[in-house]
Amino acid sequence: MNTALIIFILSFIAFAMLNNYFLKNDYEYQRQSKEYSLLRDPLGIGRFKRQPKKMLALMAVLFGPIGVYKLVLTLTTG
Repeated sequence: MNTALIIFILSFIAFAMLNNYFLKNDYEYQRQSKEYSLLRDPLGIGRFKRQPKKMLALMAVLFGPIGVYKLVLTLTTG
């Protein structure tokens, strides 16, 4: 299996775990998850404006490791 794919799958699992943690522990996040469905706000802009720190954390967990891997791979290959 490709290393980038493995990193992305692990990042997606970490994203799901962090999202589940936010859903269990934050009432406002729960309410917004029900209010902003995938059909009403497909890009998540409304949720991002209301809770930018949590959304940034989720995006960093999802795309950060694969971005760092690609950056290191690019820098090492020259």
